[in-house]
Amino acid sequence: MATAQAAIFNEMGQHQWYVHLSRDDGADLGAIKTAINDLISQCNEKNINLVLGFGPTLLADLGADMPNDFQSFETIVSTDGSGTEAKGTQEELLLWLNSPQKDDVWKAQYDARTALAGHMSVARETPTFIYGESLDMTGFIDGTGNPDPKDEPTVALVADGDPGAGGSFILAQRWVHDLDGWNEMSVEDQEKVFGRTKADSTKLETQEEYSHLAHVELREGQAADESTPKRNEIARRSTPYAFHDGTVGLYFMAFCREQAPFRERLDAMYGVNGEPRDRLTDFSNPASGSFYFAPSEEELGKILK
Repeated sequence: MATAQAAIFNEMGQHQWYVHLSRDDGADLGAIKTAINDLISQCNEKNINLVLGFGPTLLADLGADMPNDFQSFETIVSTDGSGTEAKGTQEELLLWLNSPQKDDVWKAQYDARTALAGHMSVARETPTFIYGESLDMTGFIDGTGNPDPKDEPTVALVADGDPGAGGSFILAQRWVHDLDGWNEMSVEDQEKVFGRTKADSTKLETQEEYSHLAHVELREGQAADESTPKRNEIARRSTPYAFHDGTVGLYFMAFCREQAPFRERLDAMYGVNGEPRDRLTDFSNPASGSFYFAPSEEELGKILK
């Protein structure tokens, strides 16, 4: 049985750091492997949670057991003329580090990107943090829809016997919030947008057709319909961020045994499937978006030799 990267399911530390990189011209795969192996050793020594995600091109060039239906992230544009979009910024390598110690996290990612210089360039980075009891900056609880922790491996990991067994597909997006616009609404209207109560994240009995829950809670029948079983669940590990220029939002990080359920949710949110657009996108949209794959520990050992 393949072993998943443990940090996918570990309790997250207070301080997160996401670093996205892509190869430079003339990059040496051997040097990239060495830098990643050194990062793994440093994180193990410092008890830092580390998840390594690889884009389709780098994973293939490393000779990995490629999972089925692994696609790059393409920008998704709403079909209602609003101009809202989920921006695609596909890169080749994602480093996700988290720990209670911000200094350890910073030093580990700094050392890794320094070692990768000349072979891979940083496209973007986002430090994030845990806000209250898993709150998003809108004031709503994030991750309520996650499966029971004991079921998360089944939801998140490719099954044994399938290509990429023990690995997990990743969706990574940095969502930018319009908090001023959001906070102009009444709590009642905010709850209708999310489909949950703000105080305790209770699901509303009646879902508006534009609610976020009506777009992302996939069911055997109609989305968010409690009378039918859930399907194609995902495990969320999202955290908020705040930049010095006043930009705030949510770094959305989720894991699934297949990539298609991510694409289905995004198509629904932006009305690509013919349904009304998710009204949450009136107040938040991604400035970046990439798909990655987190190989099993055994596969990592093979491709990083």
